[in-house]
Amino acid sequence: MAKLRPETTKQQQQRSATLPEFDSLRAYHVDDKAALALRNDEVARLLTVVHDPKKPVRMGASRLLEGMRGNDAGYQKLSKMSMNISMALSLCLLDNECINVEFCSRMANRERLQKLIRQAHVAATMTTSSAEKSAHDDTQELKTMFAIVNYISATLARLVSQTASGNFWITNIIATLAARVTKIKFLLVDITTSAAIAAATGEETLDRFPDLAGLSPNAEDEEEECDEAQRIIDANTKEGLTSEEDAAMASYCVGQNKYRSGINSALKYILLSLRLLNRSGLPATTYEMCVVVYELGFEGFKTVLFQDRDLEYSASSERDVLNTTQPALSMLNQVLREMDKQRRPILTEKSESDLQTYVEWAYRERDEAHSSPGSGIDYSELSKSTRRIPLSSMADIFTVMVPLIATSPILLSDFTSFRTAMALTGGVQDVVTPFQEGQFGAFCRLYTNQFDQEVEKRQILRLSKAFVEQRFSCCRLLANGDGNWKAKIWSPDGEIAKREPTHEVQERLDDCYAEMKEWVVDETSVTISLRIYVSSVIMFAVLLGAGGLAIGFTVGDRITGVDPFNLATYTWVLAAFVLLICKSVLVENWTWSDFLRRRVRCRSVSELAATSGIDEQLIMAKLLHDDCGGTILLTRGPYNSVFRRQTDGNGTNGFSIDRPISSETLMLSGLALLKVVTPRGNAIVCLDYRQGTYLTVVEHQVQQSKSRLICEDLNPISKDNRRARARGWRGAEPARLRLTKKENFKWKRVQGLYDFNGVDVVFE
Repeated sequence: MAKLRPETTKQQQQRSATLPEFDSLRAYHVDDKAALALRNDEVARLLTVVHDPKKPVRMGASRLLEGMRGNDAGYQKLSKMSMNISMALSLCLLDNECINVEFCSRMANRERLQKLIRQAHVAATMTTSSAEKSAHDDTQELKTMFAIVNYISATLARLVSQTASGNFWITNIIATLAARVTKIKFLLVDITTSAAIAAATGEETLDRFPDLAGLSPNAEDEEEECDEAQRIIDANTKEGLTSEEDAAMASYCVGQNKYRSGINSALKYILLSLRLLNRSGLPATTYEMCVVVYELGFEGFKTVLFQDRDLEYSASSERDVLNTTQPALSMLNQVLREMDKQRRPILTEKSESDLQTYVEWAYRERDEAHSSPGSGIDYSELSKSTRRIPLSSMADIFTVMVPLIATSPILLSDFTSFRTAMALTGGVQDVVTPFQEGQFGAFCRLYTNQFDQEVEKRQILRLSKAFVEQRFSCCRLLANGDGNWKAKIWSPDGEIAKREPTHEVQERLDDCYAEMKEWVVDETSVTISLRIYVSSVIMFAVLLGAGGLAIGFTVGDRITGVDPFNLATYTWVLAAFVLLICKSVLVENWTWSDFLRRRVRCRSVSELAATSGIDEQLIMAKLLHDDCGGTILLTRGPYNSVFRRQTDGNGTNGFSIDRPISSETLMLSGLALLKVVTPRGNAIVCLDYRQGTYLTVVEHQVQQSKSRLICEDLNPISKDNRRARARGWRGAEPARLRLTKKENFKWKRVQGLYDFNGVDVVFE
């Protein structure tokens, strides 16, 4: 465990014996030799997971979970055991907080310490009241909790080793994780007594330091809190406000807290996700967990969209987070493939009334060299490769649930911040190198058949159904656009044609992508090249004029009383008229200088679509993609609400968004339309995870004052207005909904993705 301590000088090494030990077992009457032996066993177990990354992480034997079906009693039991493990984790945090209070007051906080003490008292009370069980039941439950802790820690160890390389990173985090797991297991043996000891120690520490203040408990994360504490320590050392010994001790404590910050948040999130909180209002056996990784717009930018078992949504499109997502999904794929090999799907179908849990998944990786310019993964092939296996026991369900929880953007964003903080912590030789991100696409869904039945009643769009219908695919957006592509690519019922036309669509999409890359964008316009169009118009005008002159010279004086050059004058007038018409038909203002240079400045979506020949929705998908990617283009217009870079006031100096945006375009660009329940009825809340979004979450009973895109008026959606694609004056007009930015908009519950029931909808 010396690896946990920072590099020290010889003088500091002589004083190392006086340094406090985090996650120590001394307070629970365990000698150092026995504690070290326990930690070494945990290190050896975790290193086997790290050293063989191709071997799937598997849960150890658990007769209790293997003998329980995935019914209400099984989920209740798993939730209770997760609660006990969470209690043991809070006791670890309490003991470490007491060390911070005594040796590094900058890292301590009175409110946080009091909260941990209250949790310890609750743990002692709850475990005492539920202690009436047989010794056999206690032993089986303890073994099962050990197996749960082992599997969660093995999952985190694999995630640590597969997200970055470097001895500093792997050695310190694995050692920290081993120490934490050792203490959690020991506390679980007699958590009632352990909780009483920890609470007494915390109260004693609180009495010894009545003036404890510390940093604000509202810091964004533990890494930021550690960095702020270290800055204060360094500043005090420079100004001579603290001794070198005290500064070294405080820095050591800051380092120990930083090593544990990512582990703490990951363990808390996984254990909390395993508990039954009933935030969705559905029974324990009616749930769905789903994760989808798809590409946003263009240039291979990806996003991870996650739905937890309580129907709360989170997403991220930041590249560092996606770099962490890939090994997490690869680990999940390994587990599922191994389960698929060992457990064949049940051939006999059960009745709809029988409860059954299933897992569906698809995962593909592709090298950059084999990726197309606009898209790296063929999502048509990905959806066709989906496999499904039934899960018969709680052991199987838990084996899938933990790595699936590890793909949540909430956990992955915290873990990415933790990895970044560790990269900035070590010395020059302590390099933390993230692995290179690859092209990948993924889908996984853990659900019960009761959830599918419930969704049909609620009329919401499942995230899994959106994946199957390819609503995340650029190819679908192009195929649904104006022109002949839809008839060629998409069958009338909206399903993908059987003859695999997506390669044709992808080629067309790549051509559009290459063409759009040539556009020159400034603050108010998009300039594109029209060499062929301008050259053709000029050539036609020249031919008209030259034809008139040719007639004049050819006819000469052969026709009495007729001047043939008058006809040449008419042809010149006609050529000028054609030139002016062709120059004015595409854009409102086309300067002669741009025309003669065979380029045009487009100042609206309609002008850009007319001049480029690209569908309006594909253009707006590109503009929305660039809107979050550092573009200098400023937008205005009647359908401008979803764009971030807007002109100030009511000025006209901006690019006009003069065409409504379809729901497919919003989804492709990173705006999921979620159906929420409000005091006035149903409404739409946009989960905005466009390019560069580190983390965004839509939860039940929102409390934050964050500005969001909201649609409260859903009256334009009529049940009888079935989808009919408008072709000019033909067909039905789409329903128009207005998105507005609002702050402090409150809702009670998130129901899922909004299902428009076939109604053609556009947004203003």
